[in-house]
Amino acid sequence: MQNINIPRVGQIVEGNVIKVEENTLYVDLNAMTEGKIHLDNYAKPAPQTFIGLIAIGDTVKARIQKITDEPAQILLSRLPLLEEESFKKLEEAVINETVVLASVKKVDEKGLLLNVDGFEAFLPYSHLDFDLVKNKEQLRGKKLEVQLLEATKRGRFQKIIASRKKIFEQARQEAYDARVKAREDELLQIKTGDVIKGIVDKIEAYAATVKFGHVAGLLRISQVSHYRIDKLDDLLTIGQEVEVKVIKKEGNRLDLSMKALMPTPYEEYAKVHHKAETVEGVVVQKLPFGIIVELARDIRGLLHQSEFSWNPNDNYDAYVKIGETIPVAILSIDVKKEKIALSRRVLLDNPWKDVTVRRGDVIQVPITGIERNMILVNVQGADGIIKQDELSIDRVAKIDELFAVGDTVEAIVLVADKSTWTMELSIKRVKEKELRADFEKFMELEKVDESGTNLGELFEDKFKKKK
Repeated sequence: MQNINIPRVGQIVEGNVIKVEENTLYVDLNAMTEGKIHLDNYAKPAPQTFIGLIAIGDTVKARIQKITDEPAQILLSRLPLLEEESFKKLEEAVINETVVLASVKKVDEKGLLLNVDGFEAFLPYSHLDFDLVKNKEQLRGKKLEVQLLEATKRGRFQKIIASRKKIFEQARQEAYDARVKAREDELLQIKTGDVIKGIVDKIEAYAATVKFGHVAGLLRISQVSHYRIDKLDDLLTIGQEVEVKVIKKEGNRLDLSMKALMPTPYEEYAKVHHKAETVEGVVVQKLPFGIIVELARDIRGLLHQSEFSWNPNDNYDAYVKIGETIPVAILSIDVKKEKIALSRRVLLDNPWKDVTVRRGDVIQVPITGIERNMILVNVQGADGIIKQDELSIDRVAKIDELFAVGDTVEAIVLVADKSTWTMELSIKRVKEKELRADFEKFMELEKVDESGTNLGELFEDKFKKKK
């Protein structure tokens, strides 16, 4: 009797398996009867059968759950021991900060209720990843890696607090370190002058951010187009793929340009228009030395005052207006310096181009106009004038009484200056020249006639008129 154990409920016992049935194990407890363990008291979840799982002779440790007299039996369970063993692992996980796997049972107001090895744990939202909190309703039934901050037990009361804070912070730091490393490696491959493709990631008032993998560069509004842009989002959209040129690399900073890959407006203009071509433009500005003419969008040329007209006295600047469209000829296009030289005078006829007369030439000229104190004449296509006091040896009171448009007169050239377009002639001096020639001719033959009168006296009246 002394070798027979007297079992009691709650006692932890250990014995060898003496019989194995599909649903029941029989364990020798060295007591008045053997102990029994059913499938649902062996493990959670319960196995489907003991056959093949447990063999006779295996040692089993369990807790006495119930003792009955009729029939005499001792009912055992491994579940309490397994629970204690599992809870001990949780306590060790708290100490060692071990990462354990949990499933989400419920999405509560303040946090998640988890199942950790059969125990209920609470994970407050303050210890959950921000992205997961935003989508918390989708977490039900999902698996999460967590760390246990607390695992305490008082009687039947258990308190288990879980957290993902260190996990997601570590993941975030690792991801950041990986991005930094990837960015450094990527930056080493990028050089000033490289042409690369990227995605527009952000658009602000004066610049856009373009990403290339882990590297980002700045695309300023002034580098998007050769033309003026008021709003960047008129040309760019988030997610748009763009091809850019790296125009400056300074440390980790990349300055980008789209317009560096595009022909300038002057290059585009030069493809279509050429030297000596006649084009139209709008007068946009007047300067002391000429007129600025806009030929196309952002294309401006200079009409220098020397190219206004062949006539140096032409005051073209005085009557042309801002906003007026005028025809001009292209003298030259400098694409690199973005300069275009224009001319108006090459579109006009130069009446002086055929003028060959010189000062002192006596010529026949037609009268083209009569004014108050002069007449206008045409000299080889150029305009000339004969002033009133050069019209005759005698005083001329009314010009139109002696001359008419269409008459041809003989005159001597007094001034013929192509640089100033000045042509002045004289009829009077031709007459004076003729009189002088006559006088000199008769002076050689001067004799005193019988009356005592000489040639000088004969021409006395003519000389008086000359004076």
